[in-house]
Amino acid sequence: MPDRSRLAKNTAFQYGLQLAKYLFPFVTVAYLTRALGPDVYAIRAYVMAAMTFMLMFLEFGFTTYGTKSIAEATSRDEECIETSAITYTRIGLSVAGAIVLIPITIALPLMAANPVYVAIAYIGTCFKAYLPDYIFRGQEDMGIITYRYVVSQIVAVGLIFLLVNGPADLLLVPVLEGLGALIALVWSWENVFRKRGIKLVHVGSQRLKSVFGESTIYFISTASTGILSSITLLFIGYFITDAAQVSYWSIAMTAVVAVQALYSPITNSLFPHMVKRKDFDIFKKLMLVGMPVVLVGTIAFALLDNVIMLLLGGEEFMAGAYMIALVSPILFFSYPAQMLGTPVLAAVGRVRQMTISSVTACLFQIIGLILLAAMGAFTIEAVAILRCSSEAVLFVVRAIFAMQYFREQKTSSASC
Repeated sequence: MPDRSRLAKNTAFQYGLQLAKYLFPFVTVAYLTRALGPDVYAIRAYVMAAMTFMLMFLEFGFTTYGTKSIAEATSRDEECIETSAITYTRIGLSVAGAIVLIPITIALPLMAANPVYVAIAYIGTCFKAYLPDYIFRGQEDMGIITYRYVVSQIVAVGLIFLLVNGPADLLLVPVLEGLGALIALVWSWENVFRKRGIKLVHVGSQRLKSVFGESTIYFISTASTGILSSITLLFIGYFITDAAQVSYWSIAMTAVVAVQALYSPITNSLFPHMVKRKDFDIFKKLMLVGMPVVLVGTIAFALLDNVIMLLLGGEEFMAGAYMIALVSPILFFSYPAQMLGTPVLAAVGRVRQMTISSVTACLFQIIGLILLAAMGAFTIEAVAILRCSSEAVLFVVRAIFAMQYFREQKTSSASC
């Protein structure tokens, strides 16, 4: 079947992209920590953390919303209008983000001491935010995303290796990383304009407000996940006085996130396919095949806790290997939760329900953390169990919403 062949091809490209996103940052970090030294590298690490949040704000759910809009578009004119509305809104958000970033930079000592670095890093972040990846995803042509990322990173990382030789070269780092982002940006828009014939056109204020409002729902759903992780770490840092246990948690969650990222190529490729075709047969097959694999993988993840901790942390962190086994159930619940998210609920127009499920899981985690603290039961083990439970809540709520949709469809078909 041609449509499913395209789905398989896009999934393969997405896995290639995921591999590259592991490889290039790892190589860059390994080199820069040595070239800059721990004190100077801390500047890059701190600013990068801030830019991660800025990028989340600038993207504002447009990648998911835009993918759905382009997949549903029935003409080139519709694609031009949607692309223009998203682009103009992103530019407006980047201006707002710069205004917000100024007082933040002034308030935080490390950023205040390096304002030029922050400014250059923010420009590079804007370049990333302006990427029209939603067009490629919506048109189910994801190869360019992988090719573009690999080539732009080869240039950026190669120049970093060549030109950054010591702490004095610190400002070259955001410049070269921004250059890589600029190459990706120019490459992408050249393809959009020339090959796909999509142009930027005038869009009225009402349409801009509509796009902003609709994408906000996606943003809330995405942001809930980030808030959940950040709040959990904040509570741990406050109530857990043993620094070693905080490190165990951080390493364990790093391993979990790395495995969860392996689910993304499937959901990213499946989403536009489902928007266009509502192909629930392939969804069922991916669930039937995927869940046993995920179950075996989760068990293996737990049993290999010592090996994983040794690889990620080293000998001195081996006492915390048990933490990896404790958080392993997250992997089992997160696969069906992700599959029921954008590929099902968002694809069939139940975006609000998808967002409600994300917010519900986030609130469950926050309330649980507060209760643990109030009862004097705040231990790293209790937090691990709570985090697994919140992922289960996310899955259950999404499953309930999905079943409601399927029942409605069955009733509608029967009445016809």
